[in-house]
Amino acid sequence: MKSKNIFLKAASVIVCLALVFFSCSKSGDKPSNPAPPTGTPDAALTNLGTNIILPAYQQLATTTAALDAAVTAFNAGPTTGTLTDVQTAFKTAYISWEATSEFEFGPATDLFLTTHFINSFPTDTITIRNNVNGAAYAIDGLGNYAAQGFPAMDYLLFANGNVTTLARFTTDANAAGARQYLAALSASVKTKAAAVSNAWSATGGNYLKTFIGATGVDAGSSLSLLVNAFVQDFDVNLQNYKIGIPIGLYGPSVLPKSPTKVEGYYSGFSDQLLIRQVQTIQNIYLGGLDDKVAATSALNNGQPLNDVIKAELTTLLTKIQALPDPLSTGIINNSPAISDAYTEIRKTTVLLKVDLSSALGIKISFQDDDGD
Repeated sequence: MKSKNIFLKAASVIVCLALVFFSCSKSGDKPSNPAPPTGTPDAALTNLGTNIILPAYQQLATTTAALDAAVTAFNAGPTTGTLTDVQTAFKTAYISWEATSEFEFGPATDLFLTTHFINSFPTDTITIRNNVNGAAYAIDGLGNYAAQGFPAMDYLLFANGNVTTLARFTTDANAAGARQYLAALSASVKTKAAAVSNAWSATGGNYLKTFIGATGVDAGSSLSLLVNAFVQDFDVNLQNYKIGIPIGLYGPSVLPKSPTKVEGYYSGFSDQLLIRQVQTIQNIYLGGLDDKVAATSALNNGQPLNDVIKAELTTLLTKIQALPDPLSTGIINNSPAISDAYTEIRKTTVLLKVDLSSALGIKISFQDDDGD
């Protein structure tokens, strides 16, 4: 899912209201759970819940458990080999997160598996260093939201190269604090992922049954919650914070370029994370929303809207896959591929946020302040 000023501004408003949803986006006034089941199960909801959402959460639970195990092994014997192992496990788990960030409703919001807690970037390196150096902290505390999750681990495991990283956990004066904080970060993500996976599972909370049964398009329906969640993830998190702000664009505003504010900056992993997010958006659409849009016979400039959206998602994915790697260096070098991809992202946002929602009769309830 920005500049610290934007992070702190958003957080100060949201945190004052409640224990928040997002850090790199703003939540709308949407219910966290679908309304009670109202009718015959919807084939699209059945497929989306059973074959896309639940497997994504199960994969996240598996990969974060593997990451936590790698952290434990690394802390017990920090070497070049165990560092490589934990870095690899970190990247695998981070990729898994990108396939679940689109589903911030129901168990995800109830159990705090949200962008606010898991993917607040750019990470607060000052707070991280203070925590490592012995300051009192609570991982999910209000003052720690930007010093946790994957971005915080990204900093601890990759900043300044492997020699410095290994020293951080072995020979530095606060090496024990660094190991303790890394373990706390990993355990927090693992615990949240496992809880949400269990909540969706038929052998756990069986939220899958609730999701499938809450038909219709009203504000409490599963379709409304899903469309709002994944459009918000695309519009606010991907468009604005993962691409827009780093390249110096925020809606109509022109900002200084900020290449260090990309997601996965320290590991140079931005491109792979973006690709997985766009792939997931495409999978969601093709998982049953395409049939619903086709059934409406909605048009876009005289063409079937369903065909337009499918073609646009394919084009966007191709342009995201062509981004320079690492993304931060491409921004510094003014890569035309980034501007090209951003233009395509803006086109896709309109199709999803305006055309798709209108065709399905779904009200977009979240708010952003980028002026688009």
